[in-house]
Amino acid sequence: MGKKEDAFTLLELIIALTIGAALIVLVSVSVRMGLFQMGRGSKVLEESLREKNAVHFFCQQVSSIRRESLGEEMIFNGNSKNILFVTPMSLEKNYSMGLMTATFFLESGESGVKLNYKEKRHIPVEDIEKFKGENTAIFDQSESVTIFEGFDEIVFQFLGSEDSEGEDDALGQANSDWKDSWLEKDLPKAIRLILSKNGTEREIVAPIMVMY
Repeated sequence: MGKKEDAFTLLELIIALTIGAALIVLVSVSVRMGLFQMGRGSKVLEESLREKNAVHFFCQQVSSIRRESLGEEMIFNGNSKNILFVTPMSLEKNYSMGLMTATFFLESGESGVKLNYKEKRHIPVEDIEKFKGENTAIFDQSESVTIFEGFDEIVFQFLGSEDSEGEDDALGQANSDWKDSWLEKDLPKAIRLILSKNGTEREIVAPIMVMY
């Protein structure tokens, strides 16, 4: 009698192929999910780094604000929607560009409120009105850089001193308060940027170091 040869039946072969196909699908889905999570993580990391750099740049520019005057009027303008100032720091070249006249300003769009930045080489003139006119014309032609975007509201505030009959507080300092606009003859002590989104607020406070 001859030996019976071992072999797969058709049913066993179909079952094996079905299981193999199912395993291939599961592995493929797992790989795709892993790549998706990696891509999502990279995007979150990129956004986190971008926001960190934006905060650093804002604080750097505010801290480096220089006290410059035209006659008796100081070159600084600040309200809840924009600030204009003179700084030795440039967005592109840092200190190598000389003095820069710079501005942070708000812009509203479909994606929400965003904070933009513009700068130009600072050219002193004797007439303050001429200076304002030239700055308006040059800034209109300058390219803006978006610092923050996608917020429900962005507000600037300015830290000043309010003396109460010459009395100091318990720390021996004059009472301070935040103002929505700055009309004083000297620079504020600090600038606060309030970012509001989805019912939550974030504050960024940058002290002005008063550079001469």
